Amino acid sequence: MDFSDWHVARARALFSVLAERHGLRMRGADAGPDYLELELPVQYGLRIALKLVWARDMLMIRSDLFTAQFHLDADPEAESSFVETLDGLVTGTIRLHLFYWPRATRPYKTLLQRAIGQGEDAAWRTVYTWFRWLPWSPVAREEVFVNSRAPHLHVVGHA
Repeated sequence: MDFSDWHVARARALFSVLAERHGLRMRGADAGPDYLELELPVQYGLRIALKLVWARDMLMIRSDLFTAQFHLDADPEAESSFVETLDGLVTGTIRLHLFYWPRATRPYKTLLQRAIGQGEDAAWRTVYTWFRWLPWSPVAREEVFVNSRAPHLHVVGHA
């Protein structure tokens, strides 16, 4: 097993452990010497499809709404940040604050935010910012998405 094979095996094991932790099924196995992509499709416990990607020195969480990148060579805490972010997305402790252009179906900017505090006094701290265009683009509408297991707890609404 060469160095790249070791990384692919490690990434596959990490992705599998995370999927099992949340009782999610994983599919796909797009792999090469420097790349691995596995998908968590929409299912009970996950209201948006996510792709978990390892590419050389980077871990990524991708969806139609955002891409979060964690650089392993630049940040010694990148793997734990990746795990915390995925856990937060699945459990609903991290919400997506989405910004759309007029008539757009996909956001141009997404803030991944974690609650600070409890109840109505809770504030939201941004833990990751993703944008497709300039971050100061005009906002036509905003939505908030929170993942949940129960359909009645699924929240999509205005911020």
